[in-house]
Amino acid sequence: MIRKAVSGLFFAVVFLLIQIDQPPVSAQEPSLRAVYNAISGVMAPIWVAQEAHLFSKHGVNVDLKYLAATTAVQAMVAGAEDIGLVGNQGVDAKLEGADLIYIASSLPTFVFQIYARPEIKSLADLKAKIAAVTQPAASTDYAMRIVLKQNGFEPGKDVKILYAQDMNAVFTSVNMGGAAAGIMSAPTSLKAQAAGLKSILNVTKLKIPFLFTAVLTSPKVVQEKREAVTRFLRGYIEATALVRKDKEITLQAMGRYLKTSDRQVLESVYNEYKDVFPKVPLMTAAEVEAVLNASKNPKAKQMKPEDFFDNSLVQKLQASGFIDSVNR
Repeated sequence: MIRKAVSGLFFAVVFLLIQIDQPPVSAQEPSLRAVYNAISGVMAPIWVAQEAHLFSKHGVNVDLKYLAATTAVQAMVAGAEDIGLVGNQGVDAKLEGADLIYIASSLPTFVFQIYARPEIKSLADLKAKIAAVTQPAASTDYAMRIVLKQNGFEPGKDVKILYAQDMNAVFTSVNMGGAAAGIMSAPTSLKAQAAGLKSILNVTKLKIPFLFTAVLTSPKVVQEKREAVTRFLRGYIEATALVRKDKEITLQAMGRYLKTSDRQVLESVYNEYKDVFPKVPLMTAAEVEAVLNASKNPKAKQMKPEDFFDNSLVQKLQASGFIDSVNR
């Protein structure tokens, strides 16, 4: 009897230890591996969602990390990452055969200004001169080429394009005279103004349709982790509303990811981006079509913009009243 009692007590203790060792219910929440592909104010909503615990609020654990644009897309193709906030690179990858899909728009237009040397008064003065952008097929490249074409120039012929690699190098190229003008955004634009460069065109105000950034994933992730993806979108959409409503929370989040406490820098970035994120982040054919029209891949002419996105998850959130509620 004593041996049975001891044996029963032993198993009872083991059972309790197993129960204690179990993770809390919150740790059982669905999780996603997420990426963002730029150290820029365009990423403010995903930073705010993480820092203000909005993903956790909506019941999804998000492991968020930075990966450069092409690397981020490649990681999603390989299944190493589940979801991400990236630019037009997802379109390029799908044209090459990758099974990817955009599920929400983040910024369907360019947010840039063109700064030039003092002797350049307007775009017309750029004829036979050099304009600096970051990298080939980057959003800066597309924006510059589209604007030049709209003003009657043939990019590469009438105006040469200089690939400076990053935004700071674009500024340096213009400031040192290696280029007559360059495409910039905050906080680099602060340096341009301090150096005496002048804005000759606010590209943002043109509202040119273009897939600047959007939420990208794969049909497989949507199918296998649909609830987690939906919760991610809830957190992200609420964050875009919070960016507009709460400046201080947004500045705090941006400061961490931009690695600066300079109030002037943070406010310049905030002011440039606070009103550009759509309240209802439905993908549009126009923003994808702009990428397809600029693509050099022959398959671009064979595919429809609708082949690249699925609005069903956002539409469901819109129909539920959630998007209206967070934007009140």
